[in-house]
Amino acid sequence: MNVQQGDKAYIVFSINPSNVGRIVNVAEYIGKFEAGDMFAFRGMKCQALVNDHYWWIEADDLSIQLGPSPRAYIADSWLRPIKSDDKKKDLTAEDIEDRKFFMDMILG
Repeated sequence: MNVQQGDKAYIVFSINPSNVGRIVNVAEYIGKFEAGDMFAFRGMKCQALVNDHYWWIEADDLSIQLGPSPRAYIADSWLRPIKSDDKKKDLTAEDIEDRKFFMDMILG
């Protein structure tokens, strides 16, 4: 899967082109479905458009078929995670000492 629950991600494909590029919170895993499968999630009738894992996402500015919404479901392959460089890099003891030294120089 491209994303995990709790990730920040951006939309790379959407039925509604205005959602492409939007930053979302990956709130909850829904399940894996085949194209055409119908499913209900949180009272919403949904249809899988592609064979994929599906996620419940949240953002302030999503557009769904019914209009603006703070939540929607989306295929995993249509999302990409946003990762900071700090999360990718494990700090070594030497890195920490270098940062302490630099801060001491600045703060005196």
